[in-house]
Amino acid sequence: MIKMALISDIHGNLHALEAVLKDIEKKGVNTVYCTGDLVGYGARPNEVIELIRQNNIPTVMGNYDDAIGNMRLICGCDYKDEQSILLGERSVAWTKENTTETNKLWLRDLPSRIRLSLSGTDMLLVHGSPGALNEYLYEDTSEENLDRILEESGAGILVCGHTHLPYVKKVKSGYVVNAGSAGMPKHGNPNVTYVIVTLEGSSLTGDIIEVPYDYEDTAREIENSGLPAQFAQNIRTGGNV
Repeated sequence: MIKMALISDIHGNLHALEAVLKDIEKKGVNTVYCTGDLVGYGARPNEVIELIRQNNIPTVMGNYDDAIGNMRLICGCDYKDEQSILLGERSVAWTKENTTETNKLWLRDLPSRIRLSLSGTDMLLVHGSPGALNEYLYEDTSEENLDRILEESGAGILVCGHTHLPYVKKVKSGYVVNAGSAGMPKHGNPNVTYVIVTLEGSSLTGDIIEVPYDYEDTAREIENSGLPAQFAQNIRTGGNV
């Protein structure tokens, strides 16, 4: 039996990441993987990167990691309106200015994917999809599309993030797991999420874990940092950017 924790989309929220890692440790899970987006929106990008590094957590590059590491103008997010675009631009600009050069270099060197062989089953970890780090694979993405993606990837288990909405879904070709968000949830409450998967032979079970934490500390840090106040409100409500 193989058991591991999957985290994603921390977005500069140090308090949430600390709470999630404590919860994982309390549950006795020793293996942790991260599907990216360590930075952006939150006020503690350097501390999040350093905590991930201290814990030797293998991490794939998210679209925000790419934007900050490579000093891009935009993060490649799918914003719904002009206001969201402007907020996103401010987030990228602030994060570039407040992330150290050493940490930008580390983000720049993150792999786009991690492939694992687990008891004869291949697991592929990406941020968005195997085709693009900013592609959204939602739970209601058609099974036909997910099957095609799995078959083309050559993996029996695909792990992703990017949507900030966790799920574990069985399709004909295998399993798709979205790790949710350990820093900026979008499910309508402030608790952050991660997923524990258990693999026995070719059978996978997944548990979506919600973790409460002192989100007011995070919200106040955002408000005091010069980042848009909307980001603090999203932390308090578990809402969309």
